[in-house]
Amino acid sequence: MKKIISSLFYTALVAIAMSSCQKGEVVQDVNSLSIGSYVTLVSAGNNIIDATNLAGSKVATSVKEYGSAQEKLIVYVTKAPQTNDRTLWKKVKEYTNNGGTYNLEVTGQEIATALGTPPGPGETYVLYNQVITKDGRKFDVSNTLPDLATVSQYNLRLTWNAVVVCPFIPAQANGTYIITRDTWDGSVGELVRITSTQNTEAVANVMFPYAEQPGIAPVKITITPASGAATVQKQTYGSYVSFGPQYARMTCEGTGGFFFSCTGTFTINLTHKLADGTGQGTYPYHLKKR
Repeated sequence: MKKIISSLFYTALVAIAMSSCQKGEVVQDVNSLSIGSYVTLVSAGNNIIDATNLAGSKVATSVKEYGSAQEKLIVYVTKAPQTNDRTLWKKVKEYTNNGGTYNLEVTGQEIATALGTPPGPGETYVLYNQVITKDGRKFDVSNTLPDLATVSQYNLRLTWNAVVVCPFIPAQANGTYIITRDTWDGSVGELVRITSTQNTEAVANVMFPYAEQPGIAPVKITITPASGAATVQKQTYGSYVSFGPQYARMTCEGTGGFFFSCTGTFTINLTHKLADGTGQGTYPYHLKKR
C-alpha cells in the first residue's frame, strides 16, 4: 500500500507541474518533467477570530513542504466562498522556508488590512497557501488537480478558514428584538424580549408571538460563551389549536445557531414538532436588537 501511495504521490506531483506550465511552454516526455510542490498538514490550530479583538485573536495551522524544494510560502485571503481566481486574492503575508515546516498564524487585523475592511461576526474567510519553489514556480489550489486536492491520503493544506465570531455578553444581549425572519409563523416585524443573566443562556419571553394557549412559555437559548454558538433544546412554546387540536403544545428545537451580542443578532434554524413528536419542518428564525 505504501508503494502504491508513493507512486500516486509522484504521479500527482508531476501532474501539478504540468498544470502549472505557462501558455507557450513545450511539454516534454513525462519522465523529463520536473516535480510539482505543495504543503501538507502537520497540525490544525484555532480557526476562530474574535471580531471584538482583531489584533489579539488569530487563526493558526502548521504545514510542511512536499515535492520540489520551496523558497517560501505566501498566504492570501478572500471572503468565503473559496475562489480559484488569483486576481481576487489579497496578500496577507509570506513565510521564508526554514527547515521545511511553516507555522502559519494570521490575525483578524491582518485580514482586515489585506481586504480593507474589518471582518464581522458570522463571516468566514478563506486563506490560500501558495508555495514558490526555488526555481521560481508557483503552486496553489488554482493550479492543482481537483482530485489531488480532495483526496484525504495526500493530506494537502492548500486552503484553510477563519470564522469570525464574538463572545456572548449578557449585558449586551438584554433588550427588545425585532423578528427579521420567521417563515414558520410569519411574524416578521413583531417584537421579542430577550433577558440574560449568565453567559451560557438567554431567554426569549415569547419566541412566536402568534402562538396560542395552552402551553405558551418562554424559550431558553443555550450559548457557548466564547463563540456565541447557540442551540435550542426541545421545549414547548405554545399552540395553534385554531388550526386543529393536534397543534396543541408545539415544540421547537435547533442547533447550529449564533447569538452575537456584540451586534445584537440571533440566527438559528428551528424544527417544529407536534406534542406526539411528529415533525412539521425546519424553518429559519432571525432576531435583530432594536
